Amino acid sequence: MLQARIFLILLGFVLPQICVAGAWPRGEGNQFLSVSVEFEFENGLTDGQDLFAGLFYERGLANDLTLGFDAGSDPTGSSKAFGFLRWSAGPQDGPSRLAFEFGVGAFDERPAIRPGVSWGRGITLGDIGGWISVDTRYVLQDSFDSTLESDFTFGLRPGPRGMVIFQLQTGLPDDDGFFAKIAPSYVHEFRPDRRIEIGLISGITGIDDFKVKLGLWRDF
Repeated sequence: MLQARIFLILLGFVLPQICVAGAWPRGEGNQFLSVSVEFEFENGLTDGQDLFAGLFYERGLANDLTLGFDAGSDPTGSSKAFGFLRWSAGPQDGPSRLAFEFGVGAFDERPAIRPGVSWGRGITLGDIGGWISVDTRYVLQDSFDSTLESDFTFGLRPGPRGMVIFQLQTGLPDDDGFFAKIAPSYVHEFRPDRRIEIGLISGITGIDDFKVKLGLWRDF
């Protein structure tokens, strides 16, 4: 039990270096960058109009404060570009983390703000370490149109160089019905501080598309 508790505490400090965003602070002076592309398939084929690109960047301003930029498309295909600040809340010496976020930018080519809250916890399954997290964001546009988004993530590290991630992406736009997607992926470290992500994104309800995702991650 003591070894498990020590592992969970250490995991809280390691996670900022291995996963994107979430409740864990990046840490003062640490930076993270990911770029990704998603290919949407229809009848087994794709063309240039079905390619979506994304960019995500974070820099730790202090041990409990992170500055970031998030651009690309949301699960519905709408464009987004947000700068944000995320600050940690509550105790930082246990396996659980809580953080609040406030972003300003554009959504679907219109000005918007994006407050959010994230919760995460380190876990172990036998000898395998991992984490669970919930990230919720509320996008509010200039005309008071809004979108509520929540991502539920379960991740495992079966080996020192690999991660398996299962994510449920959900949302409730003002002008449309509830949607949900499932997005499993595998992340592999091919060089120190450099990782490649290979994943699938499939609609469950409200959205029926199917995509393949490729991404590159870097810590520095």
